[in-house]
Amino acid sequence: MKVVIIGAGPAGVYSALTLSKHAKVTLIEKEEKLGGTCVLYGCIPTKSILSQLIISRQASNMNLNTFREYALASIDTISKSLEQLLNSHGIEVIHANGVLRSSMVHASNTSLMADKVLVSTGTRRERLGKVKFTEDLAYTNENYNKVVIIGGDAGGIELAWMMKKLDKEVHLIDKNNLLLQNIDNTLSEVVTNFLSHIGIKLYLGKKVSKIDETSVILEDNQTISGDAVFVTFGRKPNIEGFEEIPHEKYIYVDEYLRTQIPNIYAAGDIIGTFTAHEAIYGGIIAAKNMLGEKREFLVEGIPKVIYIYPQIAYVGTTIGNCITFNTLNLTRTVVEREGEGFLKICERDNRVIGGVAFMPYAEDVISLISVLIRYQINLKDTIDLVMPHPSYLEAITEALNILQSKE
Repeated sequence: MKVVIIGAGPAGVYSALTLSKHAKVTLIEKEEKLGGTCVLYGCIPTKSILSQLIISRQASNMNLNTFREYALASIDTISKSLEQLLNSHGIEVIHANGVLRSSMVHASNTSLMADKVLVSTGTRRERLGKVKFTEDLAYTNENYNKVVIIGGDAGGIELAWMMKKLDKEVHLIDKNNLLLQNIDNTLSEVVTNFLSHIGIKLYLGKKVSKIDETSVILEDNQTISGDAVFVTFGRKPNIEGFEEIPHEKYIYVDEYLRTQIPNIYAAGDIIGTFTAHEAIYGGIIAAKNMLGEKREFLVEGIPKVIYIYPQIAYVGTTIGNCITFNTLNLTRTVVEREGEGFLKICERDNRVIGGVAFMPYAEDVISLISVLIRYQINLKDTIDLVMPHPSYLEAITEALNILQSKE
């Protein structure tokens, strides 16, 4: 079987690797380096900088360019590793702009025959003059004393925290009255108060009427100026060249990640998922189904993480029977002299349906709760969970014990 994959982000790479033992795979990527938005512009450069700040906790005496160099080195290392990995699996990589016309893939001036096709072209930015986006940070030599950030989403919160730890003056604007208010009320209030407490100036419930590279005018005519303006939202799917596949904003797929054109699949941000781990999972599921299996792409219980310190993580829904556990009650918190944090777990019909956490190692805690959700573990069976002591994971068993005591 011949398979062509268009887009070498997480979905494309993992689909190619999964297929490589059973099919002849050609991977088309328009960028010079492999890895897609995650490696080149998103997760990797941002987390490279954040990881160093988290280790040091305060890096006001360090030059931003030092962190940029670290980020660019991470990008280069991971991209080269992906190239070597794909090559070791016999996967052909073509650096060209791939498009689909009359169900045939075209890469530059070459037409490629394929039994099946995966579209994993991701998303892109549309430039707003010289206004910067979060992904520009690693690719500029500019330094800033004062930054204005538009968007209190994950990217905005990470950038705001990062800049504050670098001892910059930070102004964060969001149209909602609280940050992350579409996720959970408790989390929203705690995170909003935390960012304000560490000195980030918040402008909430504010809409922007005008933007340029160094200033923002709000709808009430208030002007906020800085050395740079960053926008954190507004990515658009790369549909160009794939218009014949039924879509609205994103490409339509069924539960098996099949598009409405026979033998053409899609995965990653192009179908409206927004994390690299969802894309990896989608690429694997699409590949399995191309090989004749029938595996559903399960959307429930996929964890999300915001990499500041303490970490923010969440999964599922918190509309149900919930309890909130204060991490000050953990032995590990006392040992490490950590400040206040919390874990909220919710259940419905004796099954865990969601959780949010603001605490050290929140990603680990929420990932384990994700397992309970995705495997539909009965609440009474969670009594057999045993967490190491002393650890932050004990917040899960403590919270679950309280939930069960209410039954």
